[in-house]
Amino acid sequence: MNKLNTYARIDTMDYLRGFALLGVLLVNSFQVMNSSNYNELHEVLFFIFNRKFYPILFFLFGFGCYLFMNQSKQKINNRYLLYFRRIGFLFVLGLLHTLYAPPGITDVLMVYAVLGLFMAIFFKRSKWNNLIITISLIALSIVTSFCQPYYGERIIWLEILSDISKWFALMMLGFTMGQFKFFENIRGKLKYISIFLIVNICTYVSLFYIKMSIDIPPSGTEMLEDYTVAFMMISSLLIILQWDRAKMILSPLKFYGQMSLTNYLAQSALLIVFCFIIGITPINSLIVCFIIHAVLITFSIVWLKYFNIGPVELLLRCFTYWRKVPIKKKIIKESFNEA
Repeated sequence: MNKLNTYARIDTMDYLRGFALLGVLLVNSFQVMNSSNYNELHEVLFFIFNRKFYPILFFLFGFGCYLFMNQSKQKINNRYLLYFRRIGFLFVLGLLHTLYAPPGITDVLMVYAVLGLFMAIFFKRSKWNNLIITISLIALSIVTSFCQPYYGERIIWLEILSDISKWFALMMLGFTMGQFKFFENIRGKLKYISIFLIVNICTYVSLFYIKMSIDIPPSGTEMLEDYTVAFMMISSLLIILQWDRAKMILSPLKFYGQMSLTNYLAQSALLIVFCFIIGITPINSLIVCFIIHAVLITFSIVWLKYFNIGPVELLLRCFTYWRKVPIKKKIIKESFNEA
């Protein structure tokens, strides 16, 4: 069996996905509120976490592409067909999500699919080649964001180029880290992860003082903050998850992240329900976030007690492989026993 399929590694990715989903709902609930209903607490939380959790998801999507292509290569030769069928289904899901999601929520699944088409170009390239491309894309996103004017409206085409470069760079970074097998034996890399965390903390603190003393385009500092905060959160979680007690305490995040696609779509659906029943206001918006997280985490724990993957993940897998996929854990165990 492929070493990349070890449970420890999959668990780490699930923890990261679950953590990212916590912040995504917080930001989305703020965006669906009417601007006249903003309160200081939620506005501060939005300012801190806006644009900070989606980078984690894009990074994990790129890493997931590496896992998918690596596993598919061992099963069948035409793995590109499976990959394109997979991202095609994600595009359809994203389109449906866009149609029913509350106003203010931006779908990421269609962005996954579109940028995923371009990612296929780099699947057969060497890890060093992809690393150079990733660093170049990160630099491009930062440079173009600093080219925005300090006052007045932003230049649209530069902003689009900055955002596309950033999201694609994060996906490429996840794929490249898979090629370097970075997430194998994380415990042995704690020294380097800790140094990387300290560098990002220093960078973030420096940005705070630079903004206070020098007039520079806010779009540039926002771009740097997007990278540094996302890298800080990923590094911190990787370090924390090396302790068994921490993994046990944070275990609900693992179940939440294991069904990340289902829960991402369900968050928007539940926001609609709460908007209709009680409305999203500053008084109850944070409470609504807590309730939705509690409902979806409980659902994930119960569902995964009997099934191997989530319901939307099942549809994605069936469409990808174009065959029925058994998901009951009892069926899975029996198939292993027969083998």
